[in-house]
Amino acid sequence: MTEDFKILLDEAERFHGHLCAGLVIGARMAVAGLRELGIREPKGREGMNLVIWVEIDRCPVDAIIALTGRTPGRRSIKMIDYGKQAATFVDTRTPDAVRVSVRTGCLEKAELMAKGLGGFNDQRIALHEALASMPEEQLLALSRVSVTIGAQDLPGETLATTICQKCGETVKDGRQAVVDGDVFCRPCALGRSYYEEI
Repeated sequence: MTEDFKILLDEAERFHGHLCAGLVIGARMAVAGLRELGIREPKGREGMNLVIWVEIDRCPVDAIIALTGRTPGRRSIKMIDYGKQAATFVDTRTPDAVRVSVRTGCLEKAELMAKGLGGFNDQRIALHEALASMPEEQLLALSRVSVTIGAQDLPGETLATTICQKCGETVKDGRQAVVDGDVFCRPCALGRSYYEEI
C-alpha cells in the first residue's frame, strides 16, 4: 500500500468508523473514478461539478463520500441500490462519465494474495493490504458511459414542488407520478411503500 493511498484510507476510516475490505474497495473506486475524469481536488472547485451514482448501500459508498466530498444532501451523490459494487462518476461540465465496478472473483483473488503476504498477524489486515495493492485491472472494471442528467437531478435549489392528491405530502423536483391527470407521490401512485402505518 502506498503512503498516499494510506492517507486516503485513513480519511475514509475516520468517516466510516472502522477499516474493512469494503472501505478499501470503495477508496480504490473513488481514486479510479476521479483519475479517469481528471479531478485531482474533488473537495475544491474542481469537484463542484462532480455527480456520482452509487449502486449499493454498503461500505464502499462511505469511502466514496469521504474521499470525494459528495453527499446526498448536496444532491451530488445519487443512491440507486441495485446491490452492485459499482459507481458512475460524472463531470457535469463535460460529456465525461466513467462507471467503475468491482470485478467478479476479485475478493477471492485478494484472499489468496493475502495468504502469501508475510508479516501480518491478522489476516484481515493482510486482506486490506492485498486489496490496496492488487493491480487495478484485476480489482476494477472501468467503462466510459453516457449519463443524461436532467435539471431536477443537478445540485442546487429545488426547481419545482407539487402536492400529492392522496396523502397531501410535498413532492420535489419532478418525482411525482401523474395517473389519469391526477398528481401523486410515487408510493401513492403505486399503492405501496417501504413502510406500513400502524
